[in-house]
Amino acid sequence: MARINSVLPRLWLKCDRVRYGKNLVLGGWPMIFRFPQAKITIGDNCKINSNFFSNLIGLYQRTILVARGTGEIVLGNHVGISGTTIYARERIEIGDYSIIGANCKIFDNDFHSLDTEERKNDVFDNLVTRPVTIGKNVFVGCNTIILKGTVIGDDCVIGAGSVVHGVFEAGCTIAGNPARIIKRREG
Repeated sequence: MARINSVLPRLWLKCDRVRYGKNLVLGGWPMIFRFPQAKITIGDNCKINSNFFSNLIGLYQRTILVARGTGEIVLGNHVGISGTTIYARERIEIGDYSIIGANCKIFDNDFHSLDTEERKNDVFDNLVTRPVTIGKNVFVGCNTIILKGTVIGDDCVIGAGSVVHGVFEAGCTIAGNPARIIKRREG
């Protein structure tokens, strides 16, 4: 993996008041935008891959983390993400030991109003947001989209290319568009 050993990325994160734990590994330069009232917290032993050589499945983009307004992004310990966009206006939390596959998108909002007149007039005051929670030990396959209000229990697996919305119990396999439970853990 192309690893950035320079102190510069960490200095940049500190200047932007992004909290991060021990042993952060950056494969390439992530794009991180933290608005003044927002928070981004990255746990210990996390890996953030942001260039083609950091994940040979093929990344379409660098990792992008955006915490807007009073939004909050929380990555637990031992979390790995590759070329993923995480965009929070409220809260997105990813539990310890979870892996987010290449080119995934995780959003807690709609970005634009669902009302035609508000969209035409660029009104962003009434955006619907709902937090996203991804449990511990979750594996999210590449090119998956996780939408606002989604809750994924611990130990779940999400199939590549899924579009996920809803509440999913721990220990299940989820896949499809729209995503649904295709297998439950036995016992």
